[in-house]
Amino acid sequence: MKYALLAFGLTLLTGCGGSIEEPSQSVSAELSTEQPEMEPARDSQAEFAELDQQIRSMIGMAYADNLEQCKLAAIGHRPCGGPEYYMAYSTAALDEQVLLKLIDEHRELQTAFQQDNDIVGTCEMISKPLVVLNGGRCLAQPTAER
Repeated sequence: MKYALLAFGLTLLTGCGGSIEEPSQSVSAELSTEQPEMEPARDSQAEFAELDQQIRSMIGMAYADNLEQCKLAAIGHRPCGGPEYYMAYSTAALDEQVLLKLIDEHRELQTAFQQDNDIVGTCEMISKPLVVLNGGRCLAQPTAER
């Protein structure tokens, strides 16, 4: 009985003894002319979100020895103008030129995204904070102006 089932299975696999045919030329031609799948374009919103994370990581805790090492970065772009937010950073702990380049790239990508997608905002301006050194860290402190 085992041999009968085995013989039956082999007959099914070999197609009753027929030969395996090569694909027709038209099918072979179609297979060889298919274009490789293109990688989708990166979403610009995801790109500036990634840049935002890189900026925040680079600034980190903004440790400094003195107030002269503390600076303020205007980050992002609001649809009606001005930065999305401000962050204090320390020149003691990072390469300022690299940071400023990331900030500019982030602003350009966000502005382009807003323009391309007709993004509008509430048109309120964020007051520029003061930079203070508190406990060895540079901090952006809100001002009283409104």
